[in-house]
Amino acid sequence: MSSLKAKPLLKFAGNAASLAPEGLELVRELGGHICPIIFVGDGRSGKSYLASCLVDAEDAFVSSDSAESVTEGIDVLAVPVSKISDKGFGEQDEHLLVMDCEGGNNAMAAIRTLVNVFGLLLGSQVVFVANGMATEQALQTLGMSLAARSLVRLEEGTQLPTQELVFVVNKNTLRYEGSALEKILEQKFDDPGRQELRDTVRECFPSRSFFTVPLMGMPSFSESVRSVREHLVEHRTQLQMGGVPVLGRQLAGVMELIVAEVRKSEEISVPSMNRYVIYEGFLLPLTTDLTQLGQSLMSEPTDYEPNLAERNPIPSLLGRFDESSAHIGHTGLKMEARQLLEVKLRDLWHWVEVKNEAFGNEVCDTVQEGREVELSRSKSVVGVMGLLKEVVVTKQLCREEGRTVLHRKKGGEPECLPWKSLGTTVTRTLEWAFTDLPPSCRGFLRKASPNGFRSMLRMMRWDQQPRICVVQDGHFLWFDEEGASSNGQAKGCINFLIHKASIEKDGRNPSGFIISPAQPEGWQNPSSFTGNSFRSFTFDASDSEINCDAWISAIAENIHFANLAAEQLGPELFRQVRVYKPTFVELET
Repeated sequence: MSSLKAKPLLKFAGNAASLAPEGLELVRELGGHICPIIFVGDGRSGKSYLASCLVDAEDAFVSSDSAESVTEGIDVLAVPVSKISDKGFGEQDEHLLVMDCEGGNNAMAAIRTLVNVFGLLLGSQVVFVANGMATEQALQTLGMSLAARSLVRLEEGTQLPTQELVFVVNKNTLRYEGSALEKILEQKFDDPGRQELRDTVRECFPSRSFFTVPLMGMPSFSESVRSVREHLVEHRTQLQMGGVPVLGRQLAGVMELIVAEVRKSEEISVPSMNRYVIYEGFLLPLTTDLTQLGQSLMSEPTDYEPNLAERNPIPSLLGRFDESSAHIGHTGLKMEARQLLEVKLRDLWHWVEVKNEAFGNEVCDTVQEGREVELSRSKSVVGVMGLLKEVVVTKQLCREEGRTVLHRKKGGEPECLPWKSLGTTVTRTLEWAFTDLPPSCRGFLRKASPNGFRSMLRMMRWDQQPRICVVQDGHFLWFDEEGASSNGQAKGCINFLIHKASIEKDGRNPSGFIISPAQPEGWQNPSSFTGNSFRSFTFDASDSEINCDAWISAIAENIHFANLAAEQLGPELFRQVRVYKPTFVELET
């Protein structure tokens, strides 16, 4: 892979830092997982050469044995993991992003804190290269890099990415054990500065490894370089912020953010970085996708839907957001994005509800209602002739009004429009029983005689008297043939308004019926017929031109009318209705 060439990433003009477009573009175009490895350490220690060996291309990063600093700022190179792994590591589109930083103790190089900030914030693995031996000076150079922590502003609940320290002694000529770094860090000193340095290294790098690489050309050189490469590949870690994998375009944006904030305030805000990666890079696109999905699910109704709430997708979409962001550790950013999603979804659903409400307010049925409003009252007789001619009733003059009642699709109470006059009046009878008089019936019947001797002849039907009978105006009358033909007086009259009566079929005669007093005390004022207060009247319709059932029906309707009329007239009944035997001519109406 000799064609691999690093590109400049972070460069300086005087004291002003800037990101090189070519290096930034390389980062931005990376797809898939990114595993950043940053090389820091002593100046002129061979960092660039070791970085080239890592990607298996000796001249990938410019290196030289001159005393002057070769690397200024940071150079960068990306290589697929699968191309440099001897053990088949690496998923598709997984890259090592190797950043080579200028030396931290080279007297010929400007010490630029921003370089260290990049290493502190963006490297999943920090390879510190010491020149020749693991000295106190090398440890102090590492501590100087960690001093960049003072530029990083952390808020409660935020933390720097977890990093592995790979301490490499390059150009080594001494014998070191694998635990050499741990022994150096475990040393105790009365000097608080030296002790604090060791505590800081342990705190910043919970995971630590130690390697040595001999001088180039030594028998174990290639094997030592291979061991470092295999360790870095095997222990690579995808760059994440708040549980969100950082993509190439997001990492480029973070780099721009770091440089801009250092220029502005000499301080780096981790919350700002988290917001850029977690909120803008993951949560915001998630809310956009779910909003678009919600919009597709919230089809507008084409007619009123009474159960519209049952297809509200907001709860399920919020549940999908919670599930998709469960791995995010930054609660504040999650809540902010969730609230934004909920507001957007509710705005969309509101318009669906508005459309449905508009359909619901459409009228599905109209009903016309009418009423009568009383204008005046007057007294009037029921008629000038007939048996009820002396009965006085109350007449109401009423204005007729109408209104429209609207029934809407969404149901609920109907809407009643105002009453309006129809321009007409109507006269009503307050005692409405007299509005439609009951049917009359007139014909021949045989009446059972109350005479005791004649009743003995009943079995031979010799006790029956032929009578012309009339049911009319709540009365039942019977005449003999002479009285009916000469307008004579009735032989008897039951005034149902006064005489409370009941009628039933004669159980001994299928063509007969019986009229009896309806009250236990019998007939009231039985002066218009013979017999006592408890007398029942039996009639036979077998020879009548009107059948028995028709007689019973007509009489029953007259009894019902009389009972209702008596109730409505009240005390006036006894002043307006007489108990007597009318003449046949009085039956004319």
